[in-house]
Amino acid sequence: MAVMAGAERRRSSGISLIETTIALLILAVGLLAMLAVQVTALQQGKWGRHTSEAAVVARERVELIRRLPFTDPLVQPTAWTVPVAVNRTVQATGAPVGGFVEQQFNVQWRITTAAFDPNLRTVDVRVVWNENDRQGAVAQRRYAMSTSIYNN
Repeated sequence: MAVMAGAERRRSSGISLIETTIALLILAVGLLAMLAVQVTALQQGKWGRHTSEAAVVARERVELIRRLPFTDPLVQPTAWTVPVAVNRTVQATGAPVGGFVEQQFNVQWRITTAAFDPNLRTVDVRVVWNENDRQGAVAQRRYAMSTSIYNN
């Protein structure tokens, strides 16, 4: 009996090959999940940087229009303008040395007069850009901003 108690003690004192394999499998699944989360975070970070820059481009266009006199030809009612290309340097993953690349944003705007007040105009600005998704397909992204200007 004393021999059997020692054998049982040896068997329960170590880690078996099956337990080690299961532990490594759980670790591998966890690491793969963390890798997928990291890739998604990088993609969303890139989209966020581009969206922030598109907001800056739209805000600059709105401010340019707001600074003009109400009688200026550029502030008169118009349909959507022809897109104007604006190139910006934004940080990107996998970019050349320095980590920065050019991103092209296309800006359009329209100005409309309110039906109830000819001194009130609405300025709509939209910014459109293309960006690659995780599968490498090109997706078109948009950002829009509106404001009103009033002739005092």
